[in-house]
Amino acid sequence: MRSINLIVVHCSATRADRALTTEELEIIHRRRGFRGIGYHYYIRRDGTVVNTRPPELIGAHVKGHIFH
Repeated sequence: MRSINLIVVHCSATRADRALTTEELEIIHRRRGFRGIGYHYYIRRDGTVVNTRPPELIGAHVKGHIFH
């Protein structure tokens, strides 16, 4: 497994009155050009943690970030 030395927390900017399903999040991310959900973990409003991207892959939400 690759060495992980940075954790990025990203907000999906969902409206306060809306909770996205994992499937809806996948559709949104694919429309943005990602190959699926860009996050490794999706934490839902109820606190449920969904594994969405293998940890071996760099998250799509940090594309272009320089890692040291």
